[in-house]
Amino acid sequence: MPEIPFPGSFRFDPDPVWGRLREQQPITRVRTIAGSVVWLVTRYDDVRTVLTDPRFSRAGTVAPGAPQVAVSSPLPGTLPTTDPPEHTRLRGLVSGVFSRRRIEQRRDWIAGLAGELVDRMVAAGAPGDLRAALALPLPIQVICELLGVPYDDRDRFRAWTELAYSLVPAEAQRVRAAMAALTDYLAELVADNPGVGDDILTELAGDAALGTDELVAFGMNLLVAGHETTANQIASFVATLLREPAHWDRLVAEPELVETAVEELLRHTRLSEVGQLRVATTDVPLAGVTVRAGDGVMAAIAAANRDPRAFDRPDEVVLDREPGRHLAFGIGPHFCLGAHLARVELQEALRALTARCPRLRLAVPAEQLRWRHVLVSGVEALPVTW
Repeated sequence: MPEIPFPGSFRFDPDPVWGRLREQQPITRVRTIAGSVVWLVTRYDDVRTVLTDPRFSRAGTVAPGAPQVAVSSPLPGTLPTTDPPEHTRLRGLVSGVFSRRRIEQRRDWIAGLAGELVDRMVAAGAPGDLRAALALPLPIQVICELLGVPYDDRDRFRAWTELAYSLVPAEAQRVRAAMAALTDYLAELVADNPGVGDDILTELAGDAALGTDELVAFGMNLLVAGHETTANQIASFVATLLREPAHWDRLVAEPELVETAVEELLRHTRLSEVGQLRVATTDVPLAGVTVRAGDGVMAAIAAANRDPRAFDRPDEVVLDREPGRHLAFGIGPHFCLGAHLARVELQEALRALTARCPRLRLAVPAEQLRWRHVLVSGVEALPVTW
C-alpha cells in the first residue's frame, strides 16, 4: 500500500506516482504518516465530487477514531471541521470581513506594503532571500493587521504554526505543545481585547452568537491559514517563474497578465503533497468502487489541477490560460474563506517584484532549492539576484 506523502514529494515536479494513479487507479487506498488508511482520489471530477457532495463530511474528520493525515489533529467545532448547517452559521459570522469589497479596500495598502518590502530587500543588496524578505512578512503583516494580532509577536506564532503543520511523527509531543501554546496565546488576546478598533477579533468579540472558545478557534484558524498558505505560494510562484526565466520576462513585459498568471500558478503549484480529507457518512459509489460509511477519502487537489481531462497541457505553465476551473481554493461549502485576500496578496507581490526587479533571477540552480516537509509546503529559502 502506498504511503503518502509519496517518496518523490517536496520538489518542483510532482512524484510520477500521481500521474500513474490518476490514469490507472483513480481511487486507491493509501496510508498516511499518522498510520490511517484512506481512499485517495486524483481525477478532477472525482475530487470535485468529494469536496461538494454532502455525504463526504468534514465534521467526520474529528469524530472519535477518525482517520488522521498529519501529526496534529484539527480542532472540532470550528469552521474547517463542521458541516452545514453549523458550518453555514459559523461562516456567516465572518464572511463579511473577507468579502471582495472589504478586501479591495485594503488593496492599496497591501500594494504599498509589498513595494516597501521589495525596496528593503533591494537596498540590502543582492543576493537576497525572497522568502524571508517578502513571502513571509507580507501575509504575516496583513493578517496581523486584519485580525488585531501584534506584529511584534510574529516570531512566536510562526514557530508554533510551522509545528502545527508537521509531517514528522517523532515531533508529536512538540506539536501538541505548540498547539497548546498557540491556543493560550489567542485566548490571552481575546481576553485582553479592549473592544475598540476595526480588526476581526474585535468585530467578532462583539457578536453575542460566538462564545469565547469559538472566538479563540476562529482566531487560530485565521492566523495560521491566513499567512502560512500565502507565504508558501508567493515563494513557490516566483520560484516557478524563475525556473524558466522566459515566464518571468514575459510577465515583466506584459504586466496586464498578472491576474491570469496568479490563477495559472495557483493551478500549477502544489500547496500540499497530500489532500483534503473527508469521511463518508454513508456508502457512496465513487470512481468504480463503493466507499463505505466511516471511510476516509482524501481529495488530491494538486493532482486534479493537472488532470488532462480538465486542462490542456496540464504540466505546462501557461500564463494567459483562461482562468476559472482550478481547485486551489477548494470548491463547495469549504471554499477558502480568504481566497480573495490571498489573490490580492499574490497579485500585488508579483506586481511589486516585476516593477522593481525586472531582471530577477535565481541565485542558485532551481534543482538546489530545498522544500519544507510540512503539510502546507514550499521552499525553505529562495535566494535571488536582481
